[in-house]
Amino acid sequence: MPWSAEAPLPAVLTPARMSQPQSEVPGSVTVLDRELIQRSGARELAEVMRFVPGMQALNVDGNVPTVGYHPTLARDTRRMLVLIDGRSVYQPGLARVMWNNLPLDLADVERIEVSRGPSAASYGANAYTAVVNIVTRHPLDVTRTALAAETGSNGIHGLRAHQGLRWQDGALRWSLSEHGDRGYDHRDLIDGLRQHDSKRIRQGNLRLVYELDASNTVELWLGGAETRQQRPPEAGWSQFARWTDSRSDSHQNLFVQGRWQHQLSPEHQLQLQGYAQWSRTDDTLSLCALDPLTGQPGPGGGLLFSRELRDLFEAQGRDLNATLAALPGDAASVQRYQTLLASGAAPLCGRVDRGLQEGRLDLELQDTWQLHPRLRLVSGAQLRHDSADSEFYLGGQRDNRSHALFGQLEWRVLDPLLLHFGSFYQQDQINGRQLSPRAALVWRPAPGHGVRLVHSRAVRTVDLFEAHADYDIRLHGLSPAWRQQAAALLGDTQARLFLTQSADGSLQPEKIRASEIGYFMGKGPLVLDLRVFDEHLTSLITHPMNPVEFEAHNNDWVTHHGWEATLDLRPHWRHQLRLTAAEIRSRSSARAERRLAAHHSGSALWHWTLDPHWNLGLRYLRAQPLNTRRYEQLGAMLQYQQPLAAATTLQWTLSGEYSLSRDAVVFAENYYRERYRVWLGATLSF
Repeated sequence: MPWSAEAPLPAVLTPARMSQPQSEVPGSVTVLDRELIQRSGARELAEVMRFVPGMQALNVDGNVPTVGYHPTLARDTRRMLVLIDGRSVYQPGLARVMWNNLPLDLADVERIEVSRGPSAASYGANAYTAVVNIVTRHPLDVTRTALAAETGSNGIHGLRAHQGLRWQDGALRWSLSEHGDRGYDHRDLIDGLRQHDSKRIRQGNLRLVYELDASNTVELWLGGAETRQQRPPEAGWSQFARWTDSRSDSHQNLFVQGRWQHQLSPEHQLQLQGYAQWSRTDDTLSLCALDPLTGQPGPGGGLLFSRELRDLFEAQGRDLNATLAALPGDAASVQRYQTLLASGAAPLCGRVDRGLQEGRLDLELQDTWQLHPRLRLVSGAQLRHDSADSEFYLGGQRDNRSHALFGQLEWRVLDPLLLHFGSFYQQDQINGRQLSPRAALVWRPAPGHGVRLVHSRAVRTVDLFEAHADYDIRLHGLSPAWRQQAAALLGDTQARLFLTQSADGSLQPEKIRASEIGYFMGKGPLVLDLRVFDEHLTSLITHPMNPVEFEAHNNDWVTHHGWEATLDLRPHWRHQLRLTAAEIRSRSSARAERRLAAHHSGSALWHWTLDPHWNLGLRYLRAQPLNTRRYEQLGAMLQYQQPLAAATTLQWTLSGEYSLSRDAVVFAENYYRERYRVWLGATLSF
């Protein structure tokens, strides 16, 4: 059966907050539909993003995914906005998108739209390099019950259940899932402890839709996730402490979201949306302090948590090297050191609590109005309250309130010529006033074809940590001897690390200026998208802001220029071939900003429907260099759908992936013991 030449492409919603053919949008958009997601062979949501040109989705930090479009910093998750059904999952405390902890299973995703390029004109600050808009399955589209399980090498396991319910005026969909694996376990020891980073993720979500009448619809989302993960020891603290227990952390999050849509007329719609979300991260380090002069455990390690060394650190301008160099000549510190040695106390051991709680309340009103057959306007307003609470990072609780106004105007000057103008104005307590504009010209030389010129500016605002960092590192769980004699041994009632760092509030938002020329063609069995771009990122906050290295400034910059391409060919219903490629040339003021800036990257996916029961898929991924290393992977999937009783099917899926490169992923510690993974899944639907 050949592909229908008249089959229309679905409209996209993300770039300008309005439904548009992909040939008319003011920017480059990659659409990953449900069919492609299933054929990608991905086990987790982050892995699907590897099929977006110019995007890297890698487990850079052990078993923690980093996903970024034109990424720079290796652990950078703060320069791209991720939405789930219009709700931002950008964590406000440390400016993160935590892909392991999203309350969403991959099987619940209907489609993903990725706006490649700055989109702050539509969504505000932090839609800095791109927007990933994840749309979940509508309850009306889920009519069956499904139970699924998977198992495989490297500790791969998973369980899932979902169900859809319908009635006259509404529908409901719910799902529960758990999955995990062993990650990048190593044979090497640190302080006598094996390195582990296995993970287990539990997720649950519910979506309800109810039609009040012909003009009013109400939707409700509820969900949450819990992640437990082993983590390698903190290398940056090795000169001060020896680990006494393997590290692990846990993360919990909950959300509730509501949306009301009111159709004033066929040309005019109002939408009111609000959501509340909360998250908690528990991360505890168990350690014994090392003597700063001998480097061995002993009572002298208490000097690191003494009032005298803290005073010396402040006197040396919070310069670690200068403090250690001045230590032998500081009378107060030397006297404290001698007191500790004379005490005969056991080594100072305890726990450092790096816990963090984050929350967000958001309310948004959007008006979509077809003012004229050639003129369409989307406008709205937003109120938001962000909060974070952490003794370790912030010295307590901090918050930020903001409000915003936005607008998007589409003007069809002539039938083949469109102009787009958009802007997002926002003001908050930390960053003050910010304006993010965009202008685009789209020429449609023929149906299904579009040539676009786009220029935009955007910002990434300073987050709560960058504005209010205040490290207060206390050692909890001390032995009774240390706890009772803290004032005598440490000169303070509590054991507080001498490394006291804090932000001075001078950081400014990061900025980007981007231009692109693009071409889109969607006709029959062929979809082609080309983008040539030039991007300038300035006022970047690049350097570390941790207790050991604290360099808070806006002195760095990056430039990107290059091209990207996507080709999707479906000449027959049995076959799909999808290719992506990108070439990016980057320059920067700091080497750290080039660690994930791969010059060449791409993907290939071929899917063959052998017959109504059997499917075969092959995939290939490549990126080079990633911090001087190469990433190259080959994957395969074989699927069989077995009919059982009436309306009941059992689907078997055998998947595997093989690393063609012997390199570790970005950093030397990210190296699988096995070069391959294989897993088997089964899904019963009835």
